[in-house]
Amino acid sequence: MRIITLTGGLGSGKSTAAEYLHGKGAAVVDLDVVARSLLAPGSPLLTRVAEQFGADEILLADGKLDRAALARKAFVSAESTRTLDTIVHPAVAREVGVAVEQLRLLAEPPIAVVLEVPLLVEAPVFGELADLVVALVAPESMRIDRAVSGGMDREDAARRVRVQATDAERAELSDVVVVNAGPLEALHTELDRLWEAHVAVGGAAV
Repeated sequence: MRIITLTGGLGSGKSTAAEYLHGKGAAVVDLDVVARSLLAPGSPLLTRVAEQFGADEILLADGKLDRAALARKAFVSAESTRTLDTIVHPAVAREVGVAVEQLRLLAEPPIAVVLEVPLLVEAPVFGELADLVVALVAPESMRIDRAVSGGMDREDAARRVRVQATDAERAELSDVVVVNAGPLEALHTELDRLWEAHVAVGGAAV
């Protein structure tokens, strides 16, 4: 079972790529989904985040996390983003480790597990867990446009991109860099090549 860490900044196409690899037989663990589950109302992790960023400012009346409010607080600067990462990433890493081991112990484990990781530079442990690290890169303006077309406010998208690591920094930590700056078919072709080279041959070994 091959562990593939798939990373990229906002609007790089991680979810699109992960969905395509899922169609080829990979299990997908989306770290954003894991984080949301760990930040459920009343959870110890949410309590820590609320203490740091202000419960009155980031919690809704029913105790749920107001993700937009947290984003406004956490992504205002690199320092505040690191503060949030320091709280959340260790908990997410533990949960992901458990999920991977559960998949490995299945009677018929998947040929590969894709870890969809937005912030590899900020949380390199997710690269250490992997057999292969793949970075999706694209021009910043294109990534912002994609985020906006997905419903995000342009100013918010630009702010998030500014505080995230650069594509060059992600590439430095990656084994394979996939440029996702063209049509969807081009991305699929690159992912097919990656799958054949790194997963299809010997990828099922546990």
